[in-house]
Amino acid sequence: MINIFKTPQKYREEFLKQENWIKNIKNLNGKSFICVFFTSYCCVGCPFCFFKSPLPHQSNWKTEMQAKFNEDCVQKFIKFANDSNVGYLQISGGGEPFLEKKAILECVEKVDAQRIILVTSGYWASGVQSAKRWLEDLDAALKKRKTPTRLTIRLSVSEYHAIRLQDRPVVNLLNIFSELYKNRQDFTLQIKTFLDDNNLVESLNKNFKNYSLSYINENISDDSFMKKVIPWGYYLTLESGYRTIVGVSRVFNSTLRPNLLNNKLMQHTIDVYDLDLEKSQNFFPSIVENEDGTQGIDWIVEYNGNVCSWQNRVQDNLLNIYEDSYEEVLNKTYGDLITYSFIDKGSVYRENIIKELSEKTVTLMKSVGIRDYAGTLLFEDEKIRLYYNIRVLQDYIKENNINEECIKSLSKELQYFVGLSKEELIKCYNSSDYSLVDQEFYKFQDKEHLRDFLELIKMGHFELKDSEIKKALKFYNKITGSNIKSLNDIEISSDPYIERRLTDRVMDIKDLKVFHSDKPKHIYLFRHGETNLNIEKQVKGQLEDVSYHFTENGLKQIQQIANQLKEKHVEAIVSSDIDRALDSAVLANSELNLPISIRKIFRGLNMGEFQGLTENIFLNDERVKKAFKDYSIKIPGGESINELNQRLIAGLIEIAKNTTYNNIAIFSHGAAISNLNAYLQKKEYKDINYCHIIYDKGNFYVENL
Repeated sequence: MINIFKTPQKYREEFLKQENWIKNIKNLNGKSFICVFFTSYCCVGCPFCFFKSPLPHQSNWKTEMQAKFNEDCVQKFIKFANDSNVGYLQISGGGEPFLEKKAILECVEKVDAQRIILVTSGYWASGVQSAKRWLEDLDAALKKRKTPTRLTIRLSVSEYHAIRLQDRPVVNLLNIFSELYKNRQDFTLQIKTFLDDNNLVESLNKNFKNYSLSYINENISDDSFMKKVIPWGYYLTLESGYRTIVGVSRVFNSTLRPNLLNNKLMQHTIDVYDLDLEKSQNFFPSIVENEDGTQGIDWIVEYNGNVCSWQNRVQDNLLNIYEDSYEEVLNKTYGDLITYSFIDKGSVYRENIIKELSEKTVTLMKSVGIRDYAGTLLFEDEKIRLYYNIRVLQDYIKENNINEECIKSLSKELQYFVGLSKEELIKCYNSSDYSLVDQEFYKFQDKEHLRDFLELIKMGHFELKDSEIKKALKFYNKITGSNIKSLNDIEISSDPYIERRLTDRVMDIKDLKVFHSDKPKHIYLFRHGETNLNIEKQVKGQLEDVSYHFTENGLKQIQQIANQLKEKHVEAIVSSDIDRALDSAVLANSELNLPISIRKIFRGLNMGEFQGLTENIFLNDERVKKAFKDYSIKIPGGESINELNQRLIAGLIEIAKNTTYNNIAIFSHGAAISNLNAYLQKKEYKDINYCHIIYDKGNFYVENL
């Protein structure tokens, strides 16, 4: 039986094709909670902030869509929120939401929530008049509503905000609310500070006489109709009699570069994560409890349009409000056993299954300390996704809560693996030679992102075998021209932009239709440069670990390819993982520095037991002659021509449909390119070194040479 963990995403896609796995869906029809980030940008620049969010500069519309809501997204969010039966809306950030004034005012006016919270650094309240104008505009929007709500500004006060803002926002807002909004129940101020941060008390002592801070309780909710926990709550009462709530939050020390090799350093963050998960979320972060006993979903909508139930984003089931309606988001969330099981069974269940494979992966998720990214970090590895999906299915089968028709729709090999024991699954998982390294280099990468990946490996982020680490170093050295011999050669970077790059890494956005142009895609296939093995008439196929060198003619060929990459305005490169193809791609790309993706699917024809022998032996073997006449016959120990063409076509389809580049170069092998050319043109086989394929409206065409 085929080991499905060698091509895990292929089988995970089988699960995603079905959306009615569960017979008895959990009832979550109560009021929902939504936390939304309008933007990743911030104008304060606090040194403690994980995001360290920059203001926009020299960006195009695509990158801008990935960094903040546009007007279309605002309108779609409002519809999503109202369709979701939202009860509690929190407009928050990484970025500063008050940079998006129009979006805030529209949501205050049009989102039908019982409670709206606006989380802010208060930069806009640094001046008294600016603060008053903002509050007047918010009050005007509040009065335009068709249904009542309670609007609260939640001001974040910390020693780090004070570096740039000093105490102006908190002083101004307390004075203005005390003077103008003191008796308003529908328009209030709330202050949020952090454990062991004395900035608020220092500001109060400096600016207000006879105030009092009285302790309320631990783990209280800041509203009666829905439980949204504040770890510690206090009443702040001013001399004027004005009273507001002060919430004190735990500090997570968030970073995407935790050093897992230093357990003592990480343990505090892990402890805080676990405590908050228990006290604030009751181990079910994707569910909110309503006062009437009903339950709703806790949604998060991110600045690039991504939407998921909280802590439940999975890379291969990304949902986005630019394209997905509330009904579609709900169906795809419930229809994926990974995301539904988290809602249904909670975080402890999810962690325990993943620990069967990798306790380090769970440790990483908690050490990062950013709860929004929990699902993304746990399911980064395609093999873990597939294993988890199977184990969840097995549990629901035991509970008799699975629609049998869904199981019947699976391939025979996947059904076989569903029937295996946990121990047998783990054995197959561990025996697969596919790893996160193959997955990472499959992406279109530049040198900086590849180095970031090696740094994460050095910090102990992934479960990798020594052979897989060697492969990562080999590919990195080839692509970047480096000579790193071990992880010890990698220094921890002080690059100020690394956290932003790592944020982009975990903030994958769905491949939106708007990102794709209607223009035809041009795919240029190049055979690798000539090597000494070609001169020596050796059969190479998928042979690796062979000492070879490019001939003088081969180097000329590669230079000619480099010229064509420029002339044809190629935007990205895909290469077979075989050395002679990858080395050709790297040499041709030396001046252009285009992103490179390494994909096994574009290897040459697998010539089985003949690889390493001479062409004379290969071509005169009767079994080979039969395989070259009947394309369904395998070369002994290898593959058939039909299998080769199917593999290559699958690779082309994936590139054509799922990349936004319009001009792509592929470095492959002679027999592969020649057979593909003959197949697409329905002509006899002819040895060629170059092929130009056009993908237009779902069809492939070969431009004649």
